Amino acid sequence: MITAEGVKANQARMEMLRSNYDPLWSEIARLVYPEMNQFYGGAMAGWYAMGGRKDAQMHEPYAAQAMEDGVSLFEGFVMPRGQRWQKLALDADLMKSVRVQQWVEQKEMRLFALRHDPESGFVGAVHESAMSLYAFAAQSMWIDIRYSPVSGRRLGLSYESEFVGEQFVEWDASGNPFRMHRKFALTAEQALGKWGRDTPEPVVKAIGDDKRKTQEFEFIHVIEPNLEFDPERIDHHGKPWSSAYYLCGGDHQVFLRGGYHSKPRIFSTFTRGLRNSWGFSPTMRILPQIRLLQEITHNRVFSAELKMLPPLLAGDDELDGAILELKALGVTYGGLDERGNPKLKTFFDASDSTEGQLLSQEARAIIDKGYGRDLLQIAREQKTHITATRTEEERAEKGVLLAPLARQESEWLAPMTVRELALMAEMGEFNDAPGEVLEYFEAEGEFSWVYDNELTRMMQAQDTTAFLSLAQQVGLLAQFDKTVVDDFRREYPMARVLDVLGKNAGVPASMRATDEDKQAFDAQKQQEAQQQALLAALPAVSDTVKNVSMAAGSVA
Repeated sequence: MITAEGVKANQARMEMLRSNYDPLWSEIARLVYPEMNQFYGGAMAGWYAMGGRKDAQMHEPYAAQAMEDGVSLFEGFVMPRGQRWQKLALDADLMKSVRVQQWVEQKEMRLFALRHDPESGFVGAVHESAMSLYAFAAQSMWIDIRYSPVSGRRLGLSYESEFVGEQFVEWDASGNPFRMHRKFALTAEQALGKWGRDTPEPVVKAIGDDKRKTQEFEFIHVIEPNLEFDPERIDHHGKPWSSAYYLCGGDHQVFLRGGYHSKPRIFSTFTRGLRNSWGFSPTMRILPQIRLLQEITHNRVFSAELKMLPPLLAGDDELDGAILELKALGVTYGGLDERGNPKLKTFFDASDSTEGQLLSQEARAIIDKGYGRDLLQIAREQKTHITATRTEEERAEKGVLLAPLARQESEWLAPMTVRELALMAEMGEFNDAPGEVLEYFEAEGEFSWVYDNELTRMMQAQDTTAFLSLAQQVGLLAQFDKTVVDDFRREYPMARVLDVLGKNAGVPASMRATDEDKQAFDAQKQQEAQQQALLAALPAVSDTVKNVSMAAGSVA
């Protein structure tokens, strides 16, 4: 059971464990993600006293732009827009039925329709969460049912990317988040609009005071496993996840207790060590180079200013009362002595910035590699003689380099899909399931899924590369022995080969022929063969008819 004392103790412990990351996140926000430079409230208000870099500023946007490209690469390879990058399935025996296959495909299409609904917020939430992963190594997404504000009717699903600075997480022995706190602030008016009659009394009292109704109150939303879970009950005790809100401050009040059948807050990290709770992001790994690039840019600007506007030296009172015309065609009277020498001289000449430019280029190359930006340079070699095998080898190599992104398929996309399917069931999307599927669900059967995205295909490109390489070798051997081609075709039937090559290349299933299409094609080929045979036989038949006619005339 969630208690005020427990929430307070857990929050204090989680804030202490996360305190080392707060100043680091704030510096990263300043350098590459200024939109999220909000690490100043709540538990992070005192980050200045934690040793964080207070002088971190963005002088050069190169790293921020590179991170945007890295996020675009992640979205394009893992969750490409406009594609069904996930395939649903049921038990293998059930999937043998065409009717079940068609029903599963309908639900798969419905799932992606809910995601891509313009009102769902899915596209924006995915982008913001991916940006958070690349910057801070963690993301949090809230998924729930979307209701009509007028009629209260269920309209679909809603997705919201949550600010990572508000999240506090503890992990179980398997490395999965099991206790999640979100600490946030609302004004008294906002809280009343959100919770209505369930709003805590101290907040309601502030509404009547004009000076206090805009006062911010801090709350904690708690989600953790229900230790009193009873599947026979229909209230919040019958849900595997418990939840409650906690009012911070003197009252320490717990209110609005509830629960969830599936975890609504999807939290994941980019990569995490065995004894590390918050993980490491691509930005953290190249942060020294990002700092260096900012300092180099700042110094190069300063050097350019010195070169264009150098400091001047003058003797004491040499130009007392004179007006210095530091402008184009400006004339400074009294600026020369009796010998014609200038009374003002430059203090020093600006130094050469070549070394700084070289260091800047090195830093940019490391930043590009850290974000995977170098993988986007498809035409960097500018060659026209690259073979298909070489192209597939490069795709397979990219798949190896991008393999760490597949971690999000288990940490982010898998629990997200579980939540989505649970909400679809709650909305009655599965009520039209065939009888055998309903029995399967009643026996606690579940959906399974595989990922059919560019990342998966790139990781599988080695299959295509191996076959094309073998085909090239067979072509060389065929110069010495023609029968090797027949052996090759017998060993690797083209129908199976084309199936694998098509999947690895990402050819849509809608472009494949159905059984009826194949039968029609075979019938047409057979008809064409018969016509060719008939045309080939016509000269012989004509000669036979002519000979018979001549023989008949001779007899007559």
